[in-house]
Amino acid sequence: MMRQTMQQIDAGLPQMTERDTTLPPVADSQPRHLAAWLQDGVVRKLVVADSGGNGPGSGETDIWFLGGDVAVLQQVADVYAFDAGRIVLWTDGTLQPRTDVDQQLVMAKETQLIDTARRWLAAFGIALP
Repeated sequence: MMRQTMQQIDAGLPQMTERDTTLPPVADSQPRHLAAWLQDGVVRKLVVADSGGNGPGSGETDIWFLGGDVAVLQQVADVYAFDAGRIVLWTDGTLQPRTDVDQQLVMAKETQLIDTARRWLAAFGIALP
């Protein structure tokens, strides 16, 4: 289901409105380039890359949205499926479920990832529901 969501949204990107911006560096981080794709004014995908990076293996985060909510979030080593702001599946980069995470870690990761997505979307004036 994660793969299907990612593929369906990616297939429609050429018909969507793309917006780009760059966030200045914070502390010791690199500047981040953000690209958002909107369909009828609703965010469908967000890609955030360190300015020195080049693709998912180098600090890129991809987020796919359904109905304005985070549906799938992919980082370098992990992919997360969300439902109503909650992680329902945490996998490794090959989409194999992680068995080494407990509920406390899942809840902390949910908060961190959703807060980060909110901050990045705010750069475009977009708020999560």
